[in-house]
Amino acid sequence: MSEGLKRVPDPISHATPAADQGRFLIAFEVDPRGNVSRWTQGAAQVLGLSAAEAIGRTPPVPPPWEGVDDWSRVPRTAEALLDHAAVWSHIDGSRFEMAVCTTPTLAVDGSLIGISIAARDISARSQMQEQLAVYARDVRETYGRELHRLADLEASYHATVEALAVAVESKDDNTGNHIRRVCALGLHLAKAHLGSAAEDPQLAYGFLLHDVGKLAVPDAVLNKPGKLDPVEWNLIQRHPEEGGRILAQVPFLDRALEVVLHHHERWDGGGYPSGQRGEEIPIWARIFSIVDTVDAMTSDRPYRDGLPLEIAIAEVVKKAGTQFDPACVETFVSLPQHEIQSMLERPSAC
Repeated sequence: MSEGLKRVPDPISHATPAADQGRFLIAFEVDPRGNVSRWTQGAAQVLGLSAAEAIGRTPPVPPPWEGVDDWSRVPRTAEALLDHAAVWSHIDGSRFEMAVCTTPTLAVDGSLIGISIAARDISARSQMQEQLAVYARDVRETYGRELHRLADLEASYHATVEALAVAVESKDDNTGNHIRRVCALGLHLAKAHLGSAAEDPQLAYGFLLHDVGKLAVPDAVLNKPGKLDPVEWNLIQRHPEEGGRILAQVPFLDRALEVVLHHHERWDGGGYPSGQRGEEIPIWARIFSIVDTVDAMTSDRPYRDGLPLEIAIAEVVKKAGTQFDPACVETFVSLPQHEIQSMLERPSAC
């Protein structure tokens, strides 16, 4: 590794340096040579290096892939690593534990674009959305400056959104591989229902980031095993609007916001946050609400075992015309059950 921070094998210190105040999310990117190509304010705050000091140099954190001691030697075929636990350090010597999501990204021609890294501090479990807002602004600015590289950027953004979505999911201890399952199944249903319109990459972005607003929900509420009280339920119901607020200024996510904002609306108007009904609800959100419900019913939770797929499908059919768009339900039940079951058990990349 280059000069900078080193892996610290001894016990973690939970000291709180100045840079630790407000720490929540770190994001940066590494180019194919193993050098930092983009460095957000969050990374600068948490690790103690400015963009000028970090860009063009080896990241001041160890590569997470086993047997790789240099970022420039990351194998091109390396798979994404999700919630990899690592000890990182600030330049003042304070140490903290991170849940790291690392994703190598390829251009459409198969060449390596770089590596996207998103990480959250799990030593303190603090919730500071400012870092996420800064990250969103950084993505927006990069998108504007490099619009001429649209094809390559599309691949890079998809991987970055996926890494960010999994970092968000790590906040919820109860959902397992929920994001990948609902994204894979949601795209499958969307393709069957919408045809070529489902090829819009923002559809996948919306599915991946549907619960980004849960960053605003306290961990104690989000992971509470028992019934929520009215105040706690109100906090949960705010997450679509919080997600919309977080992502509203990112131009390449404008239509993805339809899923983030409205995936808890109901066909009969009894949902939240807007009480939209029928075809007022964006079609992407109507599709997603079905697969989100099916995954929730078939997944194991601390307070109950997952239900068989047949029961979940029967419940969706029962609620067609009240909770769900009847046309979307009709398309869903036409899908072979073995395909649905496979995606719930072994979701593909979204």
